[in-house]
Amino acid sequence: MATAKSERSDTRGTGAQATTTTKTRLKRLTRIAGILYLAIFVLYPLSTSVRSTLVVPGDAATTVQNVVANETLFRWGMAGEATIFLIEIVLAGVLYVLLRPVSRWMSLAAALARASEGVVMAAANLFTSILTLVVVGGAGYLAAFDTEQRDALALLFQDANEIVILLWGLFFALHLVLLGLLVYWSQFFPRILGILLMLAGVGYFAQSFGTVVAPGLAGVLSTGVLVLAIPGELVFALWLLIRGVDMDKWHTRALEAIESQL
Repeated sequence: MATAKSERSDTRGTGAQATTTTKTRLKRLTRIAGILYLAIFVLYPLSTSVRSTLVVPGDAATTVQNVVANETLFRWGMAGEATIFLIEIVLAGVLYVLLRPVSRWMSLAAALARASEGVVMAAANLFTSILTLVVVGGAGYLAAFDTEQRDALALLFQDANEIVILLWGLFFALHLVLLGLLVYWSQFFPRILGILLMLAGVGYFAQSFGTVVAPGLAGVLSTGVLVLAIPGELVFALWLLIRGVDMDKWHTRALEAIESQL
């Protein structure tokens, strides 16, 4: 009798300890996700401002002069963009773990969409920027082109980046819609966060498709993305960092997910 009571006590103690450990890890994960999200909010405008400052639309000669005179700044912008895309990949993995109890396949799809946009953008941005540096670097074989042709090539590579952003927007829009659905259904996040994230995804979809169909509305669509995306993503990032998830409800959903697989 005493032995049985002792075993039950040990079992309850072990279970309580495991639950405490899970909650500690979960709290750490949510904070990491919040920090990574906020890091993107800080780094992204800094990195993109470098490109927008140096690249003058429609003026190839001035663009090349700016890049040559500020090559170090241009390279720092490249480094910042590469850092953002690495953060995106890590954040995709963290969000997958947090939201896996809601739906394993949807959480995986959301993570793949976010990781894909990170890989696509990193490859495209770094590739076009490296080609720009090669063109303005004055290598001997470039003597086959005159100055105006080299300047035009440099600006062409930078303009190509704008096209890649439209492709990136589709991947990211898909991620945000799936993320919003997961958050909305999760029960351990407020539903309003899910709604805001889905609205942000709709904004990115509208910008990407709208710019292709009606290029003249690109400015309006970009403003629309800012209005829809920033509130949802920023609020979600702050919630992750400050409030996190409802631990008990997350644990319940995780147990339900395990039982459904048995």
